[in-house]
Amino acid sequence: MKSDLPVHQSAPPPTAPRAVDDPQTQSVLVATWRRGLVRLVVWGVVWALLTLAVVVIRDRDLETVRAVFLLLMFVSLRPLALASLSMQCVRAIDTTLGGHPWQYCTSVRRVRGARVRGGIAVQAKVGDGADDWTPVMKARAPFRWRRWTAELENGAWFAGDVRRGGVLALPGGRALTLVTVAGR
Repeated sequence: MKSDLPVHQSAPPPTAPRAVDDPQTQSVLVATWRRGLVRLVVWGVVWALLTLAVVVIRDRDLETVRAVFLLLMFVSLRPLALASLSMQCVRAIDTTLGGHPWQYCTSVRRVRGARVRGGIAVQAKVGDGADDWTPVMKARAPFRWRRWTAELENGAWFAGDVRRGGVLALPGGRALTLVTVAGR
């Protein structure tokens, strides 16, 4: 998401008591909510129309058409379910940002070889010491669950509990990514 304000890669996080109070973070969060809601509504309407078409088509000559609509109805359930899961992720991000301030992470690394279900295995470095890495966590963006934003490796903002998970973002509150303990 592009922003009007220039943000340096190592920009310090805002000092607000809640991460959601930052104007840039708030605008990114609102845009993410809207994007998810549009997807959910569009796929919900598509599924409803296909269901209605299957119910309305009763003529024997149109059995093939009805079968095609029935197939499409079941195929459209997957994107509808994914849109619903994305909105759950956005809600978790919103809740976390509303309860925690931003703090700066010097680095976030992808953990090669570690497998987590429904996301990417990552660790965040929250202090200056060599052993200040968090446990392996599962990271997923609301709409890109298995894609990694490589810019996070050069410094990121973190809101949440370091041991339990939270939200990672590029400086400026961009590229919001939910992180949870890998076992969850």
